[in-house]
Amino acid sequence: MDTAKETPLSELARSASGCSSPRPIESIPLSVYESAAAYVKTRLPSTQQLPRVAIVCGAGLQALAEALEGDVTEIPYADIPGFVTSTVVKSTGRLLFGEISGLPVVCMIGRCHYYEGYSMKQITFPVRVISLLGVQTLLVTTAVSALAPSMNVGDIVVVRDHVSVPTLAGLNPLIGPNFSQLGPRLPSMYNAYTFALRKLAFMAFLGDAQLQQRGVKVREATFGYTTGPSFETRAECNALRLVGCEVAGTTTVPEIVVARHSGLDVLCLGLVSNV
Repeated sequence: MDTAKETPLSELARSASGCSSPRPIESIPLSVYESAAAYVKTRLPSTQQLPRVAIVCGAGLQALAEALEGDVTEIPYADIPGFVTSTVVKSTGRLLFGEISGLPVVCMIGRCHYYEGYSMKQITFPVRVISLLGVQTLLVTTAVSALAPSMNVGDIVVVRDHVSVPTLAGLNPLIGPNFSQLGPRLPSMYNAYTFALRKLAFMAFLGDAQLQQRGVKVREATFGYTTGPSFETRAECNALRLVGCEVAGTTTVPEIVVARHSGLDVLCLGLVSNV
């Protein structure tokens, strides 16, 4: 007698995976996030303030870390429990703590991508840790591909909103057990990109005569997130444009979703690297 035919599929899945869910669900214990944050604090000098702002330095924009002032502390990702390192970026991932205009900040040099084989929980792990350090604002910089015909290489994009194809298809970094200490079970993403910060970005641009003279263009855009590593087909680009996307990329959105879940204000700046 074939007993497998008499066993519900959900029971077979539970017995195969060893978990109580019909499908295996990845989860990182709260204690791991807390241990990582505690470790980072032990590496900071007692005179160094905890950061209020975190800056994710995207590809080609890592020189921003050179602007850090005061006592600068570097912590390699490899030293921090729970952090993973990129297989794409040549330089070793690291956190840099310092100040910009007297404001304590932390720069995240190097990021990991879902297409490298890491999970959504792993690539967003650093955002969880910096939120536990007391960061209130996250500035994300990233390279983007332009979908809108009016955009050119070198344009700067202030992201107003996003369309996340993986999220719509069921791949969300918040799937799994929720820890109320980190954020609510059902967070709103209605205003994922803080309006006040977007306004501030445009004010800074308009007040910079050098950027005006160089002919740099800054505009708002909706970001289309895909996982990569292959680029989109022509039909996929057209589909993204039809749903309102003006730029696209394979990073950024998972980190922003987790940042908003953690209550952080978010500003995302993109540099158009190709059309």
